[in-house]
Amino acid sequence: MLHHPNIVEIKHIMLPPSQREFKDIYLVFELMKSDLHHVIKANNDLSPKQHKYFLYQLLSGLKYIHAANVLHRDLKPKNILANADCKLKICDFGLARVSFSDAPSTIFWTDYVATRWYRAPELCGSFFSRYTPAIDIWSIGCIFAEILTGKPLFPGKNVVHQLDLITDLFGTPEAEAIAKIRNEKARRYLGNMRKKPPVPFSRKFPNVDPSALRLLERLLAFDPKCRPTAAEALSDPYFNGVAKTELEPSIQPISKIEFEFERRRLSKDDIRELIYAEILEYHPQMREECLHPEDQTTFLYPSGVDRFRLQFAHLEEHHVNGERRLPLQRQNISLPRERVSPTENNNDAHDIDFQSRGEDKSAHLFKSASISASRCVGVLPKEKSEAEETSSEVKNEGVDGLSQKIAVLQT
Repeated sequence: MLHHPNIVEIKHIMLPPSQREFKDIYLVFELMKSDLHHVIKANNDLSPKQHKYFLYQLLSGLKYIHAANVLHRDLKPKNILANADCKLKICDFGLARVSFSDAPSTIFWTDYVATRWYRAPELCGSFFSRYTPAIDIWSIGCIFAEILTGKPLFPGKNVVHQLDLITDLFGTPEAEAIAKIRNEKARRYLGNMRKKPPVPFSRKFPNVDPSALRLLERLLAFDPKCRPTAAEALSDPYFNGVAKTELEPSIQPISKIEFEFERRRLSKDDIRELIYAEILEYHPQMREECLHPEDQTTFLYPSGVDRFRLQFAHLEEHHVNGERRLPLQRQNISLPRERVSPTENNNDAHDIDFQSRGEDKSAHLFKSASISASRCVGVLPKEKSEAEETSSEVKNEGVDGLSQKIAVLQT
């Protein structure tokens, strides 16, 4: 699903060292310098054009997500990555769920969805037993209001305070809207609330484009049925001359077959097997070999996860103590590498100051768009260099000498 300019892209998933015993999964995403939370906090002078461009990107990415029958359920500025060129990408799908109109699994969702400040009214106290894409639309509205003002719109301290802040702006909900609420305590609380008049958006958000406020009011409708879809919001007059619907990426809805496993009772081993099979989609050359383990007894070299841990352990050991050491040299390409030509003499690399290498190479490492999953395994054999042959001879001499010393000690 993650093939949209406004959704963070998974570049690589590292193959675990063991198919049956792994507990961690390492994913490599494209590098984004910051997030929308820090952009809003550091810039109190965003222009109207930037306001519009930010909202357009968010709605474009959300339209793509909803078209796949997926609800994000945790949209907030910290889950929107940002670059210096004002490009935004939606990330953190940890709470995302697939949504089928006739699927009973969508009925029993928890109330612990989305950070409270960006949580739709129907999620406060589990008002509705069935959620819709409108919950993400509300979150986008809260984020857009924060872009306009530089401050969170509804910074509630608890559920009741959150409802108070919402009704302070929109006024007391109509009896028809309150009657739709399934949670008895919440329904009683709103029913007994004193009548509050709504606050005009022009007063709440002064000096803001009126067309932007009209769209914001639609996004933040108390009744979820009154909120537009992401596609409808992109067709709002606010985006006249900006939106190019015909050029936006499209996607087919996710099939129920892909989530058939949720209807079965699965053990931990079953879940590991499903996850491992999914990871193998990023390792096409290993797919057949790993799906038929009887053809292979073990790996001939450490996995990408093992080497990833080894790199961090090495850096922590030496740099915490103020030492300057090069990171361990990679002998296999099971991790993303800097795309530079190797030097003729590997020993010269040890004379390089580790910290003087600069950020350009490290940035190049993570920005590489060609982290090929198929290259993480199946390395073709190559002829040994003179340095490798010399190193091998030295090792053999060292082993022979050690054997002779042990023999002398035993006699």
